[in-house]
Parts: sequence; structure tokens; C-alpha cells
Amino acid sequence: MKLFLDDERPTTEGWHRVYWPDDAIQLLEAGVVTELSLDHDLGDDTRGAGYDVIACAPRTR
Repeated sequence: MKLFLDDERPTTEGWHRVYWPDDAIQLLEAGVVTELSLDHDLGDDTRGAGYDVIACAPRTR
């Protein structure tokens, strides 16, 4: 799955959109993400930013 985290820009065709870092992290942990596009500023600092996804993402080799 191509995962798109953004609160404002339109979703590119073929990508699955989420609005919050927790949703993106959950999909990454499930192992279903093949590509990732992250917006840094999501408009609600209490819910996190794109960087939080990278900081919490499971590491793969």
C-alpha cells in the first residue's frame, strides 16, 4: 500500500490517505506499507507530525 499522510493536500490516485500519525504508524506496524509520503505540519501539534511517524516506525532490513 502507498500511504499518504496529509491534512490538506489532495490524495494522489493510487495512494491510501490518513490524517494522523497514529493511523500511519498502525499501518506501518502491520507491514502493509510499500511507499510513504509524509506531511510535516498536520495542523494539530497535539496529534503529532510526519516526523513522529519516522521516529516511531518499525525498522526493517
